[in-house]
Amino acid sequence: MQHTPPRWVRTLLRWWADPNTSEEVEGDLLELYNYWVATVGERKANWKYTLNALKLLRPFAKDKQSQYPTTYLYSPTMIRNYFKIAFRNALKYKLFSFINLLGLSLALPSALMALIQIVSYYEYDNFHQDSDRIVRIITDEKQEDGEMTHWASSPVALGKYIKEKWVGVEQSTTLVRDSKWVLSSGIKTKNVRAIYADAAFFQVFHFPLEKGSYPVEAHTVVLTHETAEWFFKEVNPIGRILEHPTYGGFKVVGVLKPFNQQKTQFRTDVLVPLAGYSNGSDKAKEWSELNAHTFVKLSKGRSIASFNKQLGATSSEVNKLLNAAAGKGLAFQAQTLGDISPSENELKNDPYVQDVRSIYINFGFQLIILVLAALNYINLTLARSMNRSREVGVRKVAGATKSQIIFQFLTESVLISYLALGMGLFLLWMIKTFIHVSWLTWEIDHWEYLILLFLAFNFVLGIVAGASPSLVLSSYQPVKVLKGTISPASFGKIGFRKSLIIVQFTIALVYIFFIGHAYHQIEYMANDNVNYQRENRLNIHLTGTSNERFAAEVSTVKEVEKIGYTSLSFGNTPPYIEIKNTKNDAPKPAFFYAADRQFIDNMGLKIVAGKNLPETKSEMALPMVVVNQKAVEHLHLGADQEAIGKLIVLNDTVSATIVGVVANFCHYDYEHKIEPVVFQYQPAAFRVMCLTTSPATDRASLEATLASLWKKHHPYVEMNASWLDTDMYERYYPYEDMQFAGMQSIVIFVVAILGLIGILTYSLEKRTKEIGIRKVIGATAEEVMRLLAADFIKLLSIAAVVAVPLGVAIGLYMNSYLVFHNGVSYFTMAALLLVVLGVSLAIVGYFSWRAVQTNPAKSLKSE
Repeated sequence: MQHTPPRWVRTLLRWWADPNTSEEVEGDLLELYNYWVATVGERKANWKYTLNALKLLRPFAKDKQSQYPTTYLYSPTMIRNYFKIAFRNALKYKLFSFINLLGLSLALPSALMALIQIVSYYEYDNFHQDSDRIVRIITDEKQEDGEMTHWASSPVALGKYIKEKWVGVEQSTTLVRDSKWVLSSGIKTKNVRAIYADAAFFQVFHFPLEKGSYPVEAHTVVLTHETAEWFFKEVNPIGRILEHPTYGGFKVVGVLKPFNQQKTQFRTDVLVPLAGYSNGSDKAKEWSELNAHTFVKLSKGRSIASFNKQLGATSSEVNKLLNAAAGKGLAFQAQTLGDISPSENELKNDPYVQDVRSIYINFGFQLIILVLAALNYINLTLARSMNRSREVGVRKVAGATKSQIIFQFLTESVLISYLALGMGLFLLWMIKTFIHVSWLTWEIDHWEYLILLFLAFNFVLGIVAGASPSLVLSSYQPVKVLKGTISPASFGKIGFRKSLIIVQFTIALVYIFFIGHAYHQIEYMANDNVNYQRENRLNIHLTGTSNERFAAEVSTVKEVEKIGYTSLSFGNTPPYIEIKNTKNDAPKPAFFYAADRQFIDNMGLKIVAGKNLPETKSEMALPMVVVNQKAVEHLHLGADQEAIGKLIVLNDTVSATIVGVVANFCHYDYEHKIEPVVFQYQPAAFRVMCLTTSPATDRASLEATLASLWKKHHPYVEMNASWLDTDMYERYYPYEDMQFAGMQSIVIFVVAILGLIGILTYSLEKRTKEIGIRKVIGATAEEVMRLLAADFIKLLSIAAVVAVPLGVAIGLYMNSYLVFHNGVSYFTMAALLLVVLGVSLAIVGYFSWRAVQTNPAKSLKSE
């Protein structure tokens, strides 16, 4: 009986030699093949015959290679063959190919979104004309004790000073941001972000009008397109009045054309003339408060170096005034508009600008998922290394170099990565359509560059994923391959592939622990009722008139237990004032709240020394204050009790007696350091009525009752009320972000599980004969299952033992960035660990159960 070599053998020989080999040579090869079949059997004959045939055909191969001026294995023909081999291998090992493709495609969208965001950071404010000549002036503030603070902002007076006294400056503009504005149309009320800007702002920056004119006069305002649509829908807003509860009415004079607010630092809802902003008439205060942003448009040909030299001289002049008044020094320097985003250094008062460090950290987290998917590829490729070792051996005997074999395997990994990119882009489109994350922008100016970045990134991904397997496979020696003495690399008693499983699950667990810690802290911040009382507290934003009569009627509502007043509800950034022991001392900054006795009671603040503010209905401010413990510490007043009765100076003008000290608490940001806080009874500054209601209150019914009372006293202004616990929950619990983080946790777990399934399936296939023999000699299904699952249970246990301490360390590290936190949630970690291990063990058990169900007669027969 004549035997014909298999197709893969014939393909190999055609590739090695000329396809038009003479019939005589083909006849000799056929005889050689039949000889080896008769001698060693059909399976071994394939390799014996191939090695001898390659030697026989070597002269033909040399003639063939001589036809090409370059190395044959790097020719376009062979590169095409590499891709053919890659496709055939993908089709042959369908399960492994599916796992690799699915894992990479699930992991890619997160990294691609991060790349989109990084590109958008570099495109901030690139739509302004002559942007290369626009600079922002930033400030280094040095305190009397030597502490240095870096600010993105500058004094209000700086822009005017530059414009009046400097040459070589085409234009300068100053803006001040205020994110706490409230405007009402009489029908609708909205919290808005405002920017105070002078007329030059619209000359330096490109924000064209849709209709109307730019604001110049006091109490005029220009709206963004979205804000105008929210207030007035399709009605022309020009000439209409919007009411501010403190500053009165503002006439709408213009509407801006729509612009992408995600790609600019000038995110706002309304623009107001800078003339309407006042921080007092004190010249020293105008230079000491760093609450403005100053931008300068340089004349053509003016260098940044010469501009910075002038800024140095200005700093010296300003410091002469500040040293006498504030005990601190300022140093100004110019920052080009293109260098603002992303920021190389973290600056205070730099809204909507990401620093490079934060970008790297965010991108690193997205790469973790890709690392896991790449580990899947490495692990599964190495798992199949023994199957492909003979292929490597034959190619090396045939004359292929190590670099050529590496090139082939890298081609396979790059092909898989690009196939995954196609699926990943589809998933990215799904995310864009159905998951709306506020911080993510999808609008990119140069999509062609982004696509090239995607392709380059994916090429690097393919190289990185394929580097390790290609190096391992290409290092096999033909002699050892044919003798069957090849064994995978190992770390001690744990094989290399098993080590990758441990690494993979460790990374997955650590990442999931990180998300768990973040969720735990966010839940704490969103529902915290310890620092101050949030539950059953209703805040009503007041207008300038008829508040006393309205309050009198509110007090008669049975659900209302207590009424307090404040200038600002907790959760917002309060204004600063200056405090000091005597007028001659250096001032210290402190947060200021105008408040009455009932507000402090409503918030449940703990008085550790002295007493609360006195009960009064006076229209005059009282020369008494309640401070927190940090204020006592900063003023060096000794123990809390020792501070009671001592005088302090507020804003260099008012002397006040400390009547009480409250414990330090978080009133606006859990991350920032504890700073001094001052409460003073100052009714002229009250802007919020804070109600304590009974716990069982029907909130909707109470709001309706209060709205009807409000309407009686304020018929033309809609009541703006909100529940403090709801406000804080919405502020601190970013639902879309947590949804996105949850999706990433699921993806990273699925990727790890896919890797486990791949290696589990491969291992069980290799042990099919062993399972059959064990069942034949009497082992029960349960015993075989325990034996098969034991190795994987050990690997998962090792991963858990490594990941848990790392998870705890990450939790402690995250808490180190927070002044107020709820500790490490060991319960959350335990729950997540049980879920991960439970699902993993269930999968191990299921596949082991399927393996032991195989009929031993069939499995042994197939062997």
